[in-house]
Amino acid sequence: MGKNFLLKLPCILQAVMLLLSATMMSGKAEGENAWTMGTNSLLVVNLLSFDSASGDLMARLMLKIPHADITPNFSPKSDYFLVDELSITQSVLTIPSHKAYSVFDNSLHSTYQVDDAGSQFIYPFDVHHAEMRIFADKGPKDKSDDLLREHLDMKVDTSLCSFEGYSIKLIPGPDNASNYVNLKIELRRTLPIKIFVIFLSLLMLTVSIGFMLMVRKLIKSNAAPDINELAFGAALLFAFPAIRSIEPSVPPMGVLSDFFGFFWSETIVALSLIAYLHCWIERKSHD
Repeated sequence: MGKNFLLKLPCILQAVMLLLSATMMSGKAEGENAWTMGTNSLLVVNLLSFDSASGDLMARLMLKIPHADITPNFSPKSDYFLVDELSITQSVLTIPSHKAYSVFDNSLHSTYQVDDAGSQFIYPFDVHHAEMRIFADKGPKDKSDDLLREHLDMKVDTSLCSFEGYSIKLIPGPDNASNYVNLKIELRRTLPIKIFVIFLSLLMLTVSIGFMLMVRKLIKSNAAPDINELAFGAALLFAFPAIRSIEPSVPPMGVLSDFFGFFWSETIVALSLIAYLHCWIERKSHD
């Protein structure tokens, strides 16, 4: 019994993997079409990147209209309008009925300004907030100026609302409804980034304190300084800025992580180097 089961195990595993693949493909079939197979339009929200220095959050919005509203010539039966109220760049996307429709040609590139760009000071624990207010309208063909008073019902796909370095949370706003998208966006640094930045800060502090203790031991003794140790300290002075620069998405100098790591390390090494140089001048003899 056990031997037969082991012989059949590869076939069973292969069948399970094929079943899972088929399930995943069927679940993604609608999202991969240029239009939606449902009766409502589909709004695809893709968050692209965030610049913590300027506070700009970049996004791309795509409106997939129902397949039933596409003519045999691949043009919409009506004019569609996607309006992004809070974008600081282009805010209106028009999908005209006289052109062949493609969702990839009809995307709206939006930029949102977070309401607390200055919070980058507490890097890597900074938290940023932004808001989306989006709706879609449909007008009669060849009458682009006549928008419907009531917004269209549409589904929202937020599966692409993620990018490297940030943990993104979308919270429905008070006005969020089936015909009006109101989302609160919250951005935080990911846990690995927080741990890595803390580790680098502690590393720089530990090395700088170690060099300071080495210089302190030299001062207490009557030994002649070693030029190699002086070169080691000088190398540390220029190595710490390079170490700081590898922190992920680090803002310009002057954030919180600099005050409990980089600045103290540079100060300790610089003062220790001055003391070491003084000892070298006083004690070094040239025979």
